[in-house]
Amino acid sequence: MAGANVSFGQGGNPTDEHDDDFNVRSTSPKTETQRQEPALKPIESRYDKLDHHKLDEDTAAYLQDNSKAMPATIPEWILVAIAETCDRLDSKLQKYPGAHQAMSQYGTALEDLLKGAYEKKDYKEVRNLPVKQAWRLRYRGRAHLLLYDTVATMTWNKGLRSNANSLAIVQSSGTGKSRTVHEHSKLVFTIPFNLSADEKKGFPYPFPDNAIREHFHNAPRAFLPARLYFLKFLFDLFSAVLEEVETLKDWLKPAKTYGDVADAWSFYLEEKGRNNLYRRVVRMEYEKFLEEEEIEVKDESDPAVFNLIAKQTQNKISGLISFIGKLVGDEKCKSPDARVVVSFDEAQYLTNISIPTSADLPPRTLYDAFCAATNEILPSPVFFLFLSTQFTLWRFVPPQTMSLLDRIISYSDQNNIRPPFTELPFDCFGDEPLIRPGEKTLKDVSTILFMSKFGRPMFSSLMRAMVHGTEWYIVNLARAKLIASDKPDIAQMTDDAKLAVLAVRLLLDLNTSRADTQARMVRLVQNHMAIAFSIPKHREALSVGYPSEPILAEAAARQMYVMRNGVDAVNVSLLLQGFVERGLVDKGERGELVARLIFTLAYDEAAEAYEKDTSENRKDPVDESSDCPFYSRGVPLKYFIVALFGKEHAEHIFKSHPDNVRNGQTFEQAFERAWVRFTHFQRAGDSSVITTEVAWAAVARVMAFQCSSGQAGMDIFIPVVLRDEKLQEEIMTGILAHVDDRVSAETKIRAEIDEQDIGFFPTQPADGLNANTDSRPYITIVMELGVQPFYRTRAENEAKSNATKADRASSPAEHNTTSRNVATSPRRPAVVAHPRYSIFAIGCSPSVYNVVDDKDVYATLLSSRHILQEHSRQTPDSLSAVRRLKPFWIAGPECFDWVGETKLSSVDPAEEPVAEGVYTGNELSSVAEQDEDENAFMANSQ
Repeated sequence: MAGANVSFGQGGNPTDEHDDDFNVRSTSPKTETQRQEPALKPIESRYDKLDHHKLDEDTAAYLQDNSKAMPATIPEWILVAIAETCDRLDSKLQKYPGAHQAMSQYGTALEDLLKGAYEKKDYKEVRNLPVKQAWRLRYRGRAHLLLYDTVATMTWNKGLRSNANSLAIVQSSGTGKSRTVHEHSKLVFTIPFNLSADEKKGFPYPFPDNAIREHFHNAPRAFLPARLYFLKFLFDLFSAVLEEVETLKDWLKPAKTYGDVADAWSFYLEEKGRNNLYRRVVRMEYEKFLEEEEIEVKDESDPAVFNLIAKQTQNKISGLISFIGKLVGDEKCKSPDARVVVSFDEAQYLTNISIPTSADLPPRTLYDAFCAATNEILPSPVFFLFLSTQFTLWRFVPPQTMSLLDRIISYSDQNNIRPPFTELPFDCFGDEPLIRPGEKTLKDVSTILFMSKFGRPMFSSLMRAMVHGTEWYIVNLARAKLIASDKPDIAQMTDDAKLAVLAVRLLLDLNTSRADTQARMVRLVQNHMAIAFSIPKHREALSVGYPSEPILAEAAARQMYVMRNGVDAVNVSLLLQGFVERGLVDKGERGELVARLIFTLAYDEAAEAYEKDTSENRKDPVDESSDCPFYSRGVPLKYFIVALFGKEHAEHIFKSHPDNVRNGQTFEQAFERAWVRFTHFQRAGDSSVITTEVAWAAVARVMAFQCSSGQAGMDIFIPVVLRDEKLQEEIMTGILAHVDDRVSAETKIRAEIDEQDIGFFPTQPADGLNANTDSRPYITIVMELGVQPFYRTRAENEAKSNATKADRASSPAEHNTTSRNVATSPRRPAVVAHPRYSIFAIGCSPSVYNVVDDKDVYATLLSSRHILQEHSRQTPDSLSAVRRLKPFWIAGPECFDWVGETKLSSVDPAEEPVAEGVYTGNELSSVAEQDEDENAFMANSQ
């Protein structure tokens, strides 16, 4: 059947995407494989870049020119004309047979859409059907089953406690909230509502239920009358649904289970019955029922009236469930599961309408009044779902101290408000893996098509509906959603948007102890694509972040390019400093944060340099609408090292030798064909991912790792591909970085990273390699970011640095001998399999890192400014006098001359620290130490 369908969008390679064409559901309950999957909601029209006005003119002209052969009274010819003048639609629709097949496939919904478009001479909605088609693909994942279990568990345990029959589903845009609930509706009889506002453009699916939204808008703006208003609505709703189901009795006869009935009902609402049913609900007059019952209503706040309506509503619900039970042979229907679900998409509409309250009560909304009404039918097996991206804890799920309903409902239980459901689909790629070891090259994984398969389902779904050659639309959409604006101009960016861009790439750890940060995290989920990982039961905090999504990371990298190079450009480090100074970032992570910033800026600069050097010879497609590079392509390691340390330091590093083996290759030789590829950092949960087994998968996902807090000896892991072959463990190594933001340094840098200590390479290499032949090299970088050479004067530091540089130029061979560490590590074998190329970067200034442009900004980020460095007079006598005031204690006469002539008082501080700079291998050892290590090495080898 897959081959018989016509898709509106011209998607990518279906075999590569594991494509599943949607199938047509018939007019009776069928199995899952026989049903047409409904679309949910397209992107907003503000992200649609087509010139619809010009295209409308072209379509009208085409119909006019072909009016005799293609009469517009026939919908198929209208569709042909639209397809002929817009290549977004499937080329099959340019011929009558294809258009006719589409008409048969989509039925009256498409016919009505085409006729309405022709009357208005506005065909935009038809052109946007590829977006709708993206949501008709087979559902992937088990989120709907998890939701089913969650609703069932809550229903079993609800009792008569307030709020126990409702649950908020709140998550970021594009995570499949609506689609998950729709899949759930195939399991449980569901009455769905979409409260989207009329002003929302585009082609939303399901269509907004305008009649219901307007009915809710007309609710009284006082709490008790509003509660009664909504209870009347529930009575009318279940009365109308019962009547509708009774008229479908014969059509529902093939159903054998409750699930079959739910599935058929979902199809019925989707295809034909929804609008008429809901219009009838809002036209029903409850007063007629009261007249029939001969009940006189004197006061709507009378509890007797309220209780009567609640009881009659429960009777209608019982009647509906009983009727369905008879259809499937389960008349008693004693199951404790929820038998009916009522869902509200875009439920923030209810929270945005306030209800005036007295001074002694917290603010209320229509949402509060509606929930109070649902509490009156708690005994019935009905459950309510509220969907939104607006993660406002104090409105959707208020903290326990802010609960309203316990003040209003006599049997309220403020502890029964449940945290929202956030467990929505992520990384939904079907039954087959996206990539296996040895299957794809760097070029293969560096495509928008492949990258879109990771993360939230929106990216892959939309990608499969795109016209070939328009893949960058997905990246531009991601960027627009990330910054909540379709204009990338810096002037248009809010503080939240700027924070979101940095957070995607730098793995920002927000300070959750601050109330304003909590509010900001809510806004990041609501407006800037952040994911809500979890909300604890106490509901007083939430865990928010940006998991690995290559498309979103590429979008963030491109926006950072605009921020750095566009009009009103901003200094990214200065921007981050502002966020840090305002207390948004956890102070305990500042050293690692600065390291991630340095690595990210260096990677971006390397990508831009590589783009400039190779743009004329490159054949792979790029985004012609932008002048920034494709960051997800990756860069040669040499470009990255140059961008990180500058050309002078890089040349010295390239000539260095490993410090744990003798007669090793130079850095340049060992990593001649190596690449790095990372656009964002992710956090390692433990040491299990700091291995070459994980490295190839991380490269495929364009990410590097911030090590877990319990990781001994290292803090950052950047995977390195040794040669551009098919990705697998055998060609992987890495950059292992240790970050230290302390404010002193000793001549002997003790921080040493050994791959054996962390199990970086496998103890049993893969086929073709063994312990003797697996000699893959690796790189270590010790980043002494916080070191400030404050013991010496600036003139002394400059002299020391110049002497070091002169020494490098005059005696390059001296720096290639074995490091002191060979002899001092008692467990090290005489023969070491994996050569280690050690780099020691002392300080955090432009003289150390090429991408550090303002030492003061980074010092603030590190909180490592020292009193001597900041002192206004930098003469030796002035600094000595300050040290004598003892703001800190160090060995030397200024602090210990009072103990007489001892080692404490005779140490010369000017000889103690290490000068700022970049060192390799054994450069921090004295010649005597080198000779001693050499002798020890020889002794151990015998």
